[in-house]
Amino acid sequence: MPSRNHISVGSAFRRTLATFALILLPLAATAQTGRLKAAPTTSVPAAFLGTWQSLGLNPGPPPLGAPPTELPYEAIDKKLADFVQPWALAQHNAIEWNTDDTGQVCKLDGIFRQGHGTGAGNFRLVEAAPNKLYQIWSSTDEHGLVRVYLNSPHPRNVPLTFNGDARGRFEGDDTFVVDVVGFNTKSWLNSDRWVHSEELHVVERYRLYGNGQFMQIRVFVDDRLALKEPYTYTRYYRRVAEPTEGGEAVCNENAPEDDLWAQRRDKLLDEHEAKFAAFMAKYAGEVLPSGASASGAAPAPSGADPSAPRIADATKLRNLAGIYEPVPNGTAVPGGLKASGTLVELPLLPAAQQTAKSRDLQFDPAKHCMVVGPFRMMARDDNRFEVLTTENRVTLMFERIALGNKREIYLGRREHSTKGDPTYLGDSIGRLEGDTLVVDTTRFNDATWLNDAGAPHSDALRLVERFRPIAGGRYLEYQVTADDSKTLAKPFSYTRYYQRSNTELQEDFCEDRR
Repeated sequence: MPSRNHISVGSAFRRTLATFALILLPLAATAQTGRLKAAPTTSVPAAFLGTWQSLGLNPGPPPLGAPPTELPYEAIDKKLADFVQPWALAQHNAIEWNTDDTGQVCKLDGIFRQGHGTGAGNFRLVEAAPNKLYQIWSSTDEHGLVRVYLNSPHPRNVPLTFNGDARGRFEGDDTFVVDVVGFNTKSWLNSDRWVHSEELHVVERYRLYGNGQFMQIRVFVDDRLALKEPYTYTRYYRRVAEPTEGGEAVCNENAPEDDLWAQRRDKLLDEHEAKFAAFMAKYAGEVLPSGASASGAAPAPSGADPSAPRIADATKLRNLAGIYEPVPNGTAVPGGLKASGTLVELPLLPAAQQTAKSRDLQFDPAKHCMVVGPFRMMARDDNRFEVLTTENRVTLMFERIALGNKREIYLGRREHSTKGDPTYLGDSIGRLEGDTLVVDTTRFNDATWLNDAGAPHSDALRLVERFRPIAGGRYLEYQVTADDSKTLAKPFSYTRYYQRSNTELQEDFCEDRR
């Protein structure tokens, strides 16, 4: 198992940092810690770029009479004991150094144990077009490469990482503000195992002074689940003349026979796995009642349903299966085919027009993690889905599962179900016409909108959809016609094209911030 060749030194160093301090303070202004708004400065001031050197583990007074550094670092251990929520304290006490320290197995430590958290090490700010800065720390193997995206919001679903998703803006020529969210929970708030949640929110404020030769970094830390209140600390850095040269930052592997820490960790993990295996072995001899068939399948019905899909259709259904993503707007697929119809063109009846105008668009179901219905979902530019097929059912699994959910299309059923109440997705029955899957859907409730502008529909809505493979199955043509005598002056149709994707559907969650 890989581990650092400087493990014993690094561990002792992190556990004995006795010169740095951090004073826990409430945040002074919400404006400094809120998620970033549009940047007043769009270009990157050259004064920030280059290499910045820490003033050291025991810097003394900051240069040029700057405000005192909030010290010492080891004080955070005592402060956090009273500062974190009870569950975080309990988790802190349960963490095992010998198995849970990510820094000992060549993984990142997070932003607090290395970099500005300790005030040790140097970093470089390098402009990476377009609209991106790299912050490269001397302890790259422990801190990683920090990407700061400029003048842009956090993505809706932020991937959880050690360093989080950083979005920055410049305020004039002397202040740089970076907002960071999207942390995983594998890192610690400092060297002594203090944990945080996925709600960790960090704002860093970099300020130049002394004619740009010095920099103060003030860090604001908030975690609504793990901390009782926010805290803040400062660090100071000095500009270094370019070009600079630095040593290699590599997480080396020790020879296995010399790596006592890794051997101890492997032994503990092996013991834990052995206990788990023994626990499972207790149930290996479970006896089930006799009399069930070997497969557990129900007996076959005595007569076949004449409307059931033919065996010959199974191949055609399998050919539809796969993952699809939208063809970009305006792009033609083989044969010169292009998407047509936009949802703003819906021919609404006067009463439906008034309903749409009266709706507050901030309450759009799509903005609040609610299913938007198949008519609107299949028109979205970000819609990715997978088609799963069996001999009697087609399932559409949507990546944006909160908005699309899972659609079930039943084959071989002639009539729509009358059981239960109308639903968001309706009742869908399908059939094959050649290679085309034709889907008829009714029994919708009226809770979804037909477009982004609040267009309503009634419980009379009926959709007829056609899924047709083209270009040898590399593309999928999707056509839908909506008919609703209570809200539409006439039936409305649109066409979209999807292409097969080799990328698996990603886990996607929707966070409703009302």
